[in-house]
Amino acid sequence: MSIAHLLELNRQRSQPLYRQIAEQIRVQIAEGRLPAGTRLPTVRQLAETLGVTRVTAQNAYSELQANGLVESTVGRGTFVVGSPQTDELITAIVKEETAEQAMNTMHLLDQIAGLRSFAYAEPDPALFPIDDFRLAFNGLSASLHDLMLYASPQGDPALRIEIAAMLGEQHIACVPDDIIVTAGVSQGLALVTLSCLEAPPHQVSAESKIAVDQPVYLGLMRLLTTTRTQPVGVPWDSDGPRLDVLEQAIIEQGIRFFYTSANFQNPTGYCMSETRRVDLLALANRYGLYIVEDDSYGLLDYGDTHPQSLKALDKHERVIYLSGFSKIVMPGLRLGYVLAPPELRERISFMRRTLDLSGALYLQRAMAHFLHRGRLKAHLRRVLPRYRERRDAMLNALQRTMPHGVTWTHPAGGLCCWVTLPSGQYDDLYHMALRHGVAFTPGNAFLVQSDGAVHMRLCFGRQSPENISDGIAILAQLIRGNNSGATRLRTLSHDWPLV
Repeated sequence: MSIAHLLELNRQRSQPLYRQIAEQIRVQIAEGRLPAGTRLPTVRQLAETLGVTRVTAQNAYSELQANGLVESTVGRGTFVVGSPQTDELITAIVKEETAEQAMNTMHLLDQIAGLRSFAYAEPDPALFPIDDFRLAFNGLSASLHDLMLYASPQGDPALRIEIAAMLGEQHIACVPDDIIVTAGVSQGLALVTLSCLEAPPHQVSAESKIAVDQPVYLGLMRLLTTTRTQPVGVPWDSDGPRLDVLEQAIIEQGIRFFYTSANFQNPTGYCMSETRRVDLLALANRYGLYIVEDDSYGLLDYGDTHPQSLKALDKHERVIYLSGFSKIVMPGLRLGYVLAPPELRERISFMRRTLDLSGALYLQRAMAHFLHRGRLKAHLRRVLPRYRERRDAMLNALQRTMPHGVTWTHPAGGLCCWVTLPSGQYDDLYHMALRHGVAFTPGNAFLVQSDGAVHMRLCFGRQSPENISDGIAILAQLIRGNNSGATRLRTLSHDWPLV
């Protein structure tokens, strides 16, 4: 049977027909059902079989060729190209049981053709404000020589002015000199952690302990392993971190600080209640505890309440505030910032000068122009409805397809959803999902201590609503089959045959 007869188009979808064709062929290549050297139908044959125009068929092949999956030669036809997207590559990927494994797997997953990846909390490159930054860069050409010098370790003053104004609109009172610009939130978190531990990495005591959300951000878990710092997990209830657990850890274990995300936490999407925020700040003030607040997702808010950050409610300088532009603008900018109490600010600046002399002044000034011209607000107005649509597509697909006993969070913002499976055997689920073109991150990678349940983090930022719907349906069938001992998927009623 011709490949064209295995393709099904849904003309009710918003996704263009040529992309539906390309996506289905891409997944069949990824699953090995169209091996290297396979000759595809001619443009005319594909168009006639599917009832589309030749332009549509040609556009589908052009997209596949642009991604390096097929090669077209006049007089010979279109052939599948050999690539690393093979079963051997999938087999080589270690199941992501630890933060280290999960982060090391990123580049491997990117090599799998046609993958519907829910594995990483990233914005969609198709939504990046490239034109705005091109204008910003062009406007800096006259100052290029000066902007290629070393920057202040604290960051470009022009950018700090704009960040202070932006934070003021979020009810966070600060001046530009309070802000330290960093190479992303990850560097800011490393600088804060080392500064709070009061020693360079090789001198950190093995007994150093910090309290963290349970589950918690992968990057922090990796950082703590590097600094030989022991995390103490603080589980969440419906309002936020359990303060009884945190208080006990403070009293009994000498906690250095508490790391948390009050708004749209990664990996769960949870949002702390206002009452819990107030009580947490009171607890921190009572014990002289610093709270490290990671607000990376705070502006990705899909609701109407717009919760304030802990820093905005902080009256006693107990909160060290971290945020940045990777999740809301573009990760490649590597721009974040730290707002710390005065007694820590110089220590963090010193650590920045020691480990990384300065940031890229050229990029910092371009971001300053971007903010000054109001382009961040315009960008958010454009992308928030798109990400909200994808969040809704994921929640609707989970509700529609998942078997009884599966539960999930309902994030009001951010890019992550936390799914918990009923008790059962799911040893093969991770690799089976990869072989069927779907990726997720196993929940164990985010846990300080296992809670005995099986979790997965699903991120919706980079996938279209149609891909999300199809990918969740595949996962749902695999969960049923994996837990019952079955190993093959049945055909999805709204998609092309999988077996």
